[in-house]
Amino acid sequence: MAPTVVHLHIGAPKTGTTFIQDVLWANRESLKAAGVLLPGRQRYSRVHAARDVLRWSPSGDEDLPESWRKLAGEVKRWKGRSAVLSQEFLCRMDAEQAEAIVQSFPESQVQVILTVRDVGRLVPAQWQTLMRSRKTWTLDEFADAVAGISQEQRARSMAEHFWLRHNSRPILERWAGIVGRDQVRVVTVPPSGGDPDQLWQRFCQAADLDAATTQPVEASHESLGAASSEVMRRLNADPTIQSMSLPSYQQTVNGALSRRVLGHRRSHEPGLALPEAHRPWAEREASRLIADLEAAGFDIIGDLEDLRPQPSRHDPVSPDLLPAGVLLEAAIEGLAGLAAEQVKLNNNEPQVKKFKPLPRNADSSNPSSRLRTAYRRLKPRR
Repeated sequence: MAPTVVHLHIGAPKTGTTFIQDVLWANRESLKAAGVLLPGRQRYSRVHAARDVLRWSPSGDEDLPESWRKLAGEVKRWKGRSAVLSQEFLCRMDAEQAEAIVQSFPESQVQVILTVRDVGRLVPAQWQTLMRSRKTWTLDEFADAVAGISQEQRARSMAEHFWLRHNSRPILERWAGIVGRDQVRVVTVPPSGGDPDQLWQRFCQAADLDAATTQPVEASHESLGAASSEVMRRLNADPTIQSMSLPSYQQTVNGALSRRVLGHRRSHEPGLALPEAHRPWAEREASRLIADLEAAGFDIIGDLEDLRPQPSRHDPVSPDLLPAGVLLEAAIEGLAGLAAEQVKLNNNEPQVKKFKPLPRNADSSNPSSRLRTAYRRLKPRR
């Protein structure tokens, strides 16, 4: 007996998807008790399954990848009322891949949810993510590419990369052609500075969940601040980093340095914002997106006006023009955190504490002072 409804949250990236997934997974047992399944034995089962489908060609003779078939099989055996599968890679599926995914739940009604966010926040958010993927573009170069200002070949490729994930109307039409327009819901991401639970409330409405039965969780996916993003960008240009295999880069530079060390510095750094020169373009793009969604007639949960760029809480900065001392501070803390990671890896000091940013009143003008402070904090106690 399969569930009546399968809710597919297909993305898009950088629209609060990780936050939603964190809350879903943290409340897995209470949702299960309410008849809602989160398929996958491990938290990232859905990630591996979606990646496998992206590499899969429907034109071949092979069935859907085994990783996806396992998820679908778990859903088919579920006797509750619904299942929820959230994975932002799904928005990149072509029509044949999307149809195969929907057909893998033949006994259930599939409903599609897309979260959308204003482009003024999307551009810097997507840029800092690219700095975790060995890219070396400056924020201004990336914004030029997305806005169609730069006509270089690499700019066109980067723009295609961005709009494949964030051109909402074609994504929605592709999935609507498979599940039906009345089975597609659009959730707008609230503006910055509001109630952090508002996005979760909206998602619950879209997925027919009772938010009152769930507990809030802390975000586990820290974005980078301006200084740390720029440190990553410059590090990515180093020949040693360029020569790393992708798995090695993901484990060390992306995993250890970026996520477990530099991600904790964001509140101590200048924030990222869309370059001021690109704001008129962002406002025009917002008007286009709002008009598209209004004309499409999809069920909107939230307010389309949330998609208009708001004045940033941060003074726009060019990360590549930050003072050397600000970048050096981030780099030193990155080195200190990597040292702590190495200690844990070697198991020489199992009591090394979780890395936290150095106090803001430390002497950032004196790199030696910062390094000594970091060393004292990491030095094993006798």
